[in-house]
Amino acid sequence: MTQPTQPIDPRALDLFAFCRAGGEAASEVAARDLPRIIAETAAQAPASAADEVFAYALSGFVEEEEGEPGAPATQRLFVDLTVNGRVWLDCQRCLRVFAQDIATDMCFEVVASEEEADAASMDDDEVDVIVGARRFDLLTLIEDEVLLALPVAPKHDVCPEVHESLVTGADGLAEPEPEEPPEEEKRPSPFAALAGLKTKH
Repeated sequence: MTQPTQPIDPRALDLFAFCRAGGEAASEVAARDLPRIIAETAAQAPASAADEVFAYALSGFVEEEEGEPGAPATQRLFVDLTVNGRVWLDCQRCLRVFAQDIATDMCFEVVASEEEADAASMDDDEVDVIVGARRFDLLTLIEDEVLLALPVAPKHDVCPEVHESLVTGADGLAEPEPEEPPEEEKRPSPFAALAGLKTKH
């Protein structure tokens, strides 16, 4: 039976027990508590950018997997994690700061060791594998998911205006109009000369 939403310590979560209990948790974490997110935040972001919060929800569950005949079923542990928030980035088109919305939803299989993680099948793109712990740092996982959700080339959907450097050149100076190449002197067409000879006869 699924447990009601419960408070957890996101820095020291017994992830194995959480999954086996079918635990559910929901809370928020401020950007200031995610140093790698702060490092990605635009230098000219509003002063309140560090106060931006990421809302997250975590739910654990177990799947029974049948083993060899006569052998007991094995348990596979999973957690679903959703994260919603926004990060202030520099638009690469107009160079202005803007808020990039973040919305992630990922399922993870929880294993006990790096060896198990390396041996896990990678056939399912919708399930990733993480190594659990009895003092699991959930905030690091949240940070990882936010970083993966950031666009490679952040841009406004519609820029408020185009930056001057994109119109006039990177140095802000108007680029000179390219000079038109001089027209080559027109040579008389040999066919025109033939036509002239015909009219004389």
